[in-house]
Amino acid sequence: MFLIGSPPKKSRMHTLRADQSCQSSADWLESNGLESAGLSLPHFLSCCAASPGSVSLQHGTGQNSAQCSRTHTTGGQLEVSAEVLRDSEMKLYQMIELYHNRIRWLTEGSRKVFGMVRGSKVAVLVDASDVNCSTDRLIDLQRNLLDLLDKQLRHKSRICPISLGSEVASLWDKPRDTSPLRLREVREWVLQLRPSGGCNLLQALKTAWAQTEELDALLVILGSSPDQPLGLLCDVVEQAFPGREMSVHVVGYCCSNSVAIETVKKLAGVTRGSYHLFSPSLGVLDDSTDLELLWAEIKAARDVLSHIHHMRSGHMEDAEILTGVEEISLSERNSGTDHLNAPLHIQPKGLLPVTSVEWLKTNGLKAQKLGLYHVLAPNAYSPLKEFVPILGKTVTATVHERAMVPFEWHDGTVKNVHVDLPLLFHYQKQLQRAMQELERRLLWLSSTGSRQIWGTVCEPRVQILVDTSSVNDRHWLHILHSLRLLLEEHLANQQSFNVTVFGTEATSWRESLVPVSPKSLQDAWQWLQGRQCAGGRNTLGALRLALEGDHLRASPTPQGLYLFTSGMPDQDVAVVSAYVAERCSTSDVRLHVCLFTAEEGSPVDPLVDTAQALRQLAQAGKGRFHWISHTGTAPSLPCHLGVIESDDVSALIGEMEKATHYWQKCSDLVKSLTQKASIRAPVSGQARAASAPVRSAQAGGRQEKLPPPRPTILTLKRLSNRDNRADKGSPQRAITWRPSSAKAVIPPANLVNGWKPVESNLKGKKVKTTQSFFFLEDGSMGMVFKAYPKPRGVRKGVTSVKLPNREEICSTKQWLKRYGIRSLRLDLHKLVSGPDCVHHKKLVPVIQQKGPAKYCAVLPSVELNGRVRHLQLTPAELRQYLTEAQRLLQRYCHRMQWLLSGSRCVFGAVLESSACFLLDVSGSMAPNLSELKRELASLIWEQLHKRRVRFTLLAFSGDVRPWRPELVEPTDEACGQAEQWLAQLTSHGGTCTLEALQVACGLGAPLGCYLISDGRPDSSCSRLLQEAERLTAGKDITVHTIAFHCRDRADKEFLKTLAHKTGGRFHCAQENAKAIETLAACKRWESKLNEGHELTVPVFEGDDLKRLGEEMSKLMQFQMEARGFRLMLYLLSHALQLLTEILKLRLSGPDVL
Repeated sequence: MFLIGSPPKKSRMHTLRADQSCQSSADWLESNGLESAGLSLPHFLSCCAASPGSVSLQHGTGQNSAQCSRTHTTGGQLEVSAEVLRDSEMKLYQMIELYHNRIRWLTEGSRKVFGMVRGSKVAVLVDASDVNCSTDRLIDLQRNLLDLLDKQLRHKSRICPISLGSEVASLWDKPRDTSPLRLREVREWVLQLRPSGGCNLLQALKTAWAQTEELDALLVILGSSPDQPLGLLCDVVEQAFPGREMSVHVVGYCCSNSVAIETVKKLAGVTRGSYHLFSPSLGVLDDSTDLELLWAEIKAARDVLSHIHHMRSGHMEDAEILTGVEEISLSERNSGTDHLNAPLHIQPKGLLPVTSVEWLKTNGLKAQKLGLYHVLAPNAYSPLKEFVPILGKTVTATVHERAMVPFEWHDGTVKNVHVDLPLLFHYQKQLQRAMQELERRLLWLSSTGSRQIWGTVCEPRVQILVDTSSVNDRHWLHILHSLRLLLEEHLANQQSFNVTVFGTEATSWRESLVPVSPKSLQDAWQWLQGRQCAGGRNTLGALRLALEGDHLRASPTPQGLYLFTSGMPDQDVAVVSAYVAERCSTSDVRLHVCLFTAEEGSPVDPLVDTAQALRQLAQAGKGRFHWISHTGTAPSLPCHLGVIESDDVSALIGEMEKATHYWQKCSDLVKSLTQKASIRAPVSGQARAASAPVRSAQAGGRQEKLPPPRPTILTLKRLSNRDNRADKGSPQRAITWRPSSAKAVIPPANLVNGWKPVESNLKGKKVKTTQSFFFLEDGSMGMVFKAYPKPRGVRKGVTSVKLPNREEICSTKQWLKRYGIRSLRLDLHKLVSGPDCVHHKKLVPVIQQKGPAKYCAVLPSVELNGRVRHLQLTPAELRQYLTEAQRLLQRYCHRMQWLLSGSRCVFGAVLESSACFLLDVSGSMAPNLSELKRELASLIWEQLHKRRVRFTLLAFSGDVRPWRPELVEPTDEACGQAEQWLAQLTSHGGTCTLEALQVACGLGAPLGCYLISDGRPDSSCSRLLQEAERLTAGKDITVHTIAFHCRDRADKEFLKTLAHKTGGRFHCAQENAKAIETLAACKRWESKLNEGHELTVPVFEGDDLKRLGEEMSKLMQFQMEARGFRLMLYLLSHALQLLTEILKLRLSGPDVL
């Protein structure tokens, strides 16, 4: 079938001459290419006339027409007149000749050696290294440079010659006009070129970029490898080039070195310029950007000629013509009834695709830690505002403007960010790679016809629901073609499938899901060909047949329903959505909706309403929405052919927009920093000019007194306070003072006229040390201390703790060794139990009784573990302790949520890299066997496959039945086979746990054995414990036990003892209701913690959850005690303030009191 647009107007014939302007080939082809001349393949076919009816590919004999068609009941006849063929063929030959003339012109004179030099203000960088200016190459280089000067550079307005060797030398300090005098100086400069050592290309580029405002083009003539590594050179150029409007042309002059050639091409690619490779020894042009574009245009013209020859000879290979990049056709090559009747060409089985949302979880910006705020967080600082007592007001901290830039954070606040240019450049490169990965994903989604129509089919068990209402009768062949693509390209990867067609009534191909095979796919295709479109659109009936049929009782339910429809259901959309939401919320079924619109001239509003309703239906079914159009449903829609809307594509586009936003933010940061640097440059120059006379004066020997610094507001305030204190210390105003005392009766205060130094009594408290002296041979004296003073204990303060952001795969015992209360030094009893906190009771000689110290009643005391301690923590330290304890408790909540999520809630976390799972399938496991199979399948994909854990399965009842005799890698195929093996397990017989352990331990070490059982074995428990110790002694084998629906306390104790004797962990699989309740409680804890509520941690029986719960309870107890200490200090401080006020009033006199 031909997809051809409307015929355009006759294109004018372009002048057949080689344009001698200084345009690049890309600019020249914009006005002289096939597209602008109307000679491209889509333009040519648009000149053909299409007529309805059957189409046959013929060549008119004796008539001025050639007909190109193919039998198709819905197609048309494509007629091309012989005059159009001859005219197009003649124009194409003329265009090819025009391109050859352009190529010949480009390979003449200086253009052959250096290519086309663009721009009017050009900087010329000439490689003057020892390699490029050697004896046998210097004369040819100078001759070619003089020819370049005469033929091209003399027509420029400004030039700036620069030679690059080990040092960079410029002829002038800035670009000069191309006057005859200046051109003569450039000639002399070329003739004076001499070997200058290496090739410092990086310094030369920096010299040229320093004059960006006066240049618009850069010509780099490179003949040797640069001194800098290619990676470093490209990084610096890529970092410095954005924002510079400069055309770069890189010439490889006699480059026989592969590194130099790669440098030329890489440098042109990084700067988005052009390159030119020339070998003067051979006199040939090796490669050029301009020539590549022309040869590509010649190839395109020859392809159009080939199509014209095929049309004249009576056949045409391509039956599909795309008239635009954005247009996606639903047809395929050789589509028609003959093609539909042919057998299916089923593609080989591959991996199941994933949705874009799932793909972004492992490949998105967040998964790769490429969020801008995540990158800037280590260098971002919040503005500080603190109260300065000496000023009596709140002061904002100043920002170091050389390195800090104000930046709006994601929460709306403004932070000061230190701009690390290398870090931002590396981040932008990572963003660029992420964008390329997203673009590859978009191309993959549109690479085949089936993904364009259906999106990605991800579930192993799928059922297709096809709308065969009477409205779709005109487009039944298109629907069949879409179904054929689905069967050929997608369903080969699934496990089982079924097809249901619905009009007024719904009919299924088979009663239940059928395993995927070439025969079943072919049978389904033949069945679909026999269907007809009739009746209404009973969408609800089709959904009920797929979700509530009698066949679902004996067979597995489908995991994915794919509804292919062209309009609204006959029932109310709200009713259908409510039914779908109810069915999908209680199962793992997902409903995906594919809207197919194929009616020409349809109004826009009904289509938009239909799409909105079906989009809500897909959201109710936890699925995706996909909208495609075939014949241009609405002229105002964004694309007339192909995909109009897709959730997969929208997720990727949203991620790309986020990456673009982050890129723009980075550019704004760099731009703001460069603007500050440009503003500071004149100021620094003035500062240097002002400091020059001072330095010269110092050099002359005359010392000039510098003026005093200008006082700030803070300095003036301090001087004022000092004067006030001097006034207050006058003799007329005496200061009252009294010694501190703990007695209830306070003596009257004594008046003093000034402060006196306090005599220290430290001499009496010094520890006496004994020492001995000796004399050495040289007469010097040495000293030996025989008793050392006892050092005083140092009270430890509250430090800030560092907590991990990601969960570590380890047991709770190992995790708490690093992040427990004791390890993080947040044990409140340890902080209060220092040597300075002891409440001493000593013997008083006068009364011959033990009593407390004199000032114990003054200091606050607390009782910890039956002992009285003095509380020396300050309110600020207690506040810091409560803050850190709050953070740690929130982290414990997150760890608890992680342990209760997914398969870890049932089996715990798998820690080893090799694991063997021992499954109890005895008769007592019959009520819970289906649940065990489902949870084990989740374990295989969630933990083993994701973490690449080698594993095997071993079922035991009266005997032992291994799935594999050895450990296997967790490939997709192996995990799928393990899931199938689990599905055929049945429960019967006894419980031979000992034999199963013996088989598992024979797999070798290291190994983690996970025993899943509901009770004790048939054999002796003590014998099994002894044998388990013997099997694991001296080997890296650990036995973990999981109590699965185990209700007997003795059975649980046996499984716990077995795990602990072999160094393993015991886990009690929680019932679903309790696990969900605990997980919901964990999610509410964080909000309750912020509100200060007391929490109750559930009691768990498993080792991991039990240890973590006990640690959380202990931390909450410490928090409660710390709040009590803080309240006590608060009340004590207020009591002291009240007492101080009373004393002041008493000293003022009885009248005031």
